[in-house]
Amino acid sequence: MPSIRETVFLTESAVKRIKTPGIYRDQSCKSLLLRVGARGKSFVFYFEGRRGRQRIVTERLIGHYPVKTVADARIAATIMAGKVAAKAMEPSRREAIKFDEALEQYLEHLKAKAAAKDKPARWHRNVEQLSRQLLRPKWSEWTLLDMSRSPGIVADWHSEVSMKHGLTYANRAAQVLRASYKRAARRDPSLPAALPTAAITFNSERPRQVAIAFDKFPAWYEAWTKIVSPTRRAYHLAALLTGTRPGELARLKWADVTPRKRMLTIRNAKGGTDITIPMTIEIVKALRLSPKPRTPDAPVFPGSAHNPTRDCLPAFGNALRHTYKTVAVDCGVDDLISHFLMGHAPEGVSQKYIAKLILVNGPAIRDAQRRISRRVMSLLVSK
Repeated sequence: MPSIRETVFLTESAVKRIKTPGIYRDQSCKSLLLRVGARGKSFVFYFEGRRGRQRIVTERLIGHYPVKTVADARIAATIMAGKVAAKAMEPSRREAIKFDEALEQYLEHLKAKAAAKDKPARWHRNVEQLSRQLLRPKWSEWTLLDMSRSPGIVADWHSEVSMKHGLTYANRAAQVLRASYKRAARRDPSLPAALPTAAITFNSERPRQVAIAFDKFPAWYEAWTKIVSPTRRAYHLAALLTGTRPGELARLKWADVTPRKRMLTIRNAKGGTDITIPMTIEIVKALRLSPKPRTPDAPVFPGSAHNPTRDCLPAFGNALRHTYKTVAVDCGVDDLISHFLMGHAPEGVSQKYIAKLILVNGPAIRDAQRRISRRVMSLLVSK
C-alpha cells in the first residue's frame, strides 16, 4: 500500500495549496489519491482488497492536474471502483496478458482438440510454424490490451505480410492472432471486446485447383517408378486412385481394409464421419505394393505422410485429390456419386444419411469407382 501522507477533502483550492511532495487520500472517495511530485500533480485510483484468499491490488492513473479536474477525477475513481466490484475492471498494461502467453494457450487447445478426435495435431504444427515465422517476432512482447487498442498497427502488419509472404499466408497469420485473442478473452472477461484484427480487410482467396493434366500422366508415372520405397509408391498410387485426403489415407490401418467386402474405410474423416470406399482391382494392386507385416493394427502406409516432396513427383497430396475429381468428371460420373466417393456431404444432405445413401447407390458407386480406376491406369501407361 502506498504511504499516505494525510487524508484531505480534495477541492480545486485544496489541490492548489498542497505543495509538499507525497500522496494524499481524498476524504470523500477513499479510492482517489492525489500524488504530488517535484514536477506536477496527478490523480490516481487505488484499490486494495481480497477475493477469497487472494489479495487484490488495483492502481490506475486517472489524469494529471489541472488538465483533469477534481470533480472529473472523483467521478472516474467512483466508476473504476464499481468496475472492480463487478470484476469488470480492464487490466493494466503491467497486469495484462501478453500475446505470447495467449498463443501458447491456443496451441495447447489445438493439441488437446486433435487428441480428443484421435487425429494427428497437424493444424497445431502448422500454427506453431506460422507463429515462429510471423507472429512471435512481431507480437511476442505486446499485451493483448495494447493490441486491441492498436487495430491500425495490426492492419498495417497484415498488409506487410501480404506483400512479403503472400495473400493466403497473411490471412492465416491474422486468423491465428484473432483466434488466440478470442480464446484468451473467454478466460479473461476484462479484455476489451474490440478485436485486434478489427481493421483488417482480409485478402480474397481462391482455392487452388492443381491437377495433373492428362498428357502429363506418363511423366508422373515415370517419376513414380523411380521412388525407392515400395510403401511410398503404394501410398501415392492409392491416393491417385481413391482421391482421399493425404492425411486421412496415411492413417489407414489394415483392419479397415476388408477384401471380402471389397471395401476400405477411412476412419474419423474431416467431417467427423467414416468414409467407405469401394475397392477396385487397381486399388487392391496399389495396396499390395506396401510390404508386410500386415497386422490389423498396423498402418497400411507407415511414415508415408512425412515430407512427400522428397519423392520428386510432379504432383502429390491434395493435387492427386483434385486429379481424381477431374478424372471423375471426364468419365461422366454423377456429381452426387463423386461427392460420396470423396467423402463430401452434398449440399442439403445431412452427414448421418450418407452411409444409407451409399448402400442404396452401392452398385452405381462401385461402377463409377471402376471406371475412374481404369481411366487413371490407362492415362498413366499411355504412350
